[in-house]
Amino acid sequence: MKFEIVTLFPDYFTLSLKQSLVGKAWEKKLFDIQIINLRDFATDKHRTVDDTPYGGGGGMVLKVEPLDRCLQSLGYRRRADRKSGSGNGRLLLTSAAGDLLNERRAIEYSLCERLTIICGHYLGVDERILDLYDIEEVSIGDYILTGGEPAAAVVVDAVARLMPKVLGNFESALEDSFMNQMLGAPTYTKPAKYEGLKVPEILLSGNHAEIREYRRIEAIRKCVERRPELLDTADLSEDEAELVDRLKRNRNEN
Repeated sequence: MKFEIVTLFPDYFTLSLKQSLVGKAWEKKLFDIQIINLRDFATDKHRTVDDTPYGGGGGMVLKVEPLDRCLQSLGYRRRADRKSGSGNGRLLLTSAAGDLLNERRAIEYSLCERLTIICGHYLGVDERILDLYDIEEVSIGDYILTGGEPAAAVVVDAVARLMPKVLGNFESALEDSFMNQMLGAPTYTKPAKYEGLKVPEILLSGNHAEIREYRRIEAIRKCVERRPELLDTADLSEDEAELVDRLKRNRNEN
């Protein structure tokens, strides 16, 4: 898979994406990341890629012309030019107005051969670039960032970790929070006792079937307590659905 990140600040990614397991996977060429400086597609001597908004107000807007030239150079085709091919990539724009990035969407992106991410900035982008191209707007949360670079790094991390051999042990990805639209169960490691607090005995039992059942129940319990809305779309058995109803009733009574 290939990631392409279109940004005004290419140095932002020099270190951020070269850390931890994602950085090691990139080094091993399990996927490729290309950082593209949007200013390379400006035509004036000042390499201008943004301007003030029509209608007044503060902030700056990314200009349509350099974005258009950049996307064409990457092989993307405008909607009007689909007869000549639409390219082979999926095109994202980090935006507060976008659909929220979640695990389901990350899995979907991980199946692509190519993912191009435009880092949004300032007030946003000239709306005409969204009219010209099939661009998906994606958000990482309901808060404001100084730029789209952190969001782009989050997207790459969330997607790259799902690719074969990136984590080393893919089972750990399958058990992560949100993988099945549910929070993960509480986890523990050595020592078994600390300051009078003990690891649950069942996790020390070696009975893997019972451990799986325990973790599933505890994950459901955590969801009810912290993110009950996740259970609306979770794949629950009949017994698990009854457990959810019972836990919710107990919670309301207390």
